[in-house]
Amino acid sequence: MRIPHFALVVTVVTVAAAMVSCAAPDAVESPSGGSTTPALAKDEAAAALLPDAIKSAGKVRVASGVSFPPMEFFAEDNKTVLGFDADLGAALGQVLGVPFEFQNTNFDGIIGGLNAGRYDLAMTSMIDKKARQETVDFVDYLSSGVSFMVVKGNKNGLKEKKDLCGRTVAVEKSATGDLTADEIAKECKLTKLPFPDQASAVQALQSGRADAVLALDLTLAYNVKQAPDAFEIASKPFDSLPVGIPVPKNNPKLRDAVQAALKKVIESGTYDALLAKWNLTDQALKDAPINQGK
Repeated sequence: MRIPHFALVVTVVTVAAAMVSCAAPDAVESPSGGSTTPALAKDEAAAALLPDAIKSAGKVRVASGVSFPPMEFFAEDNKTVLGFDADLGAALGQVLGVPFEFQNTNFDGIIGGLNAGRYDLAMTSMIDKKARQETVDFVDYLSSGVSFMVVKGNKNGLKEKKDLCGRTVAVEKSATGDLTADEIAKECKLTKLPFPDQASAVQALQSGRADAVLALDLTLAYNVKQAPDAFEIASKPFDSLPVGIPVPKNNPKLRDAVQAALKKVIESGTYDALLAKWNLTDQALKDAPINQGK
């Protein structure tokens, strides 16, 4: 059973040891989830770029919709965040000398929470899009495409984006699948079922409420890997899109610090190791570019 989707500070696994949030009295230490990547040394030059407020706080508050495997999802204790973003956040925290503390919240409230100062940045598989760049900057770290998943056997023969016309499509609210469904709806009629998290969208497909789940290919591939007898990916990715770490537009120091840290993680080989661990090698995006979305 998943926990309710109010903001909650949760334990984030690191490569070498668990980082436990002092703000969550029920948080407990957890093993690293099998990561064999060595811990990274603090980089003084990157750490010096951090805003004074974060240096004083001694932590980075990370907003995340923790229901999007393999990027972020809860361990069985419903407290520990696992996934590529959790591991990458731990590595970035090592380089910057401050822990990245993940806080679970609904995806559609993340940018508003960033701009309201409730979070410092987000790691939540967010596509870097021009419209979002009006209020946040993105440090891009992956490339992904949009696809859709159906029940095993694909009885409706859905193969292309246009095949979703006249169908019921489950999406995570405000996420890429949601936005893509709106684009398709400009060309033909479809019924969109938005849910607060990706897990609920998958459940709608499994229960027969939806004909397909529309989302980034990286999470759908994970869903199929976990339940190969239940689901299959019906289409090739529609587009290649950058996935980024959004940082409030008014905090360029933090943006630059994260970019510098990410470059160090890439140079160290840790980035490649994490891609391999979570089966995301095909989604690699090197050089940590800023605002590459269109």
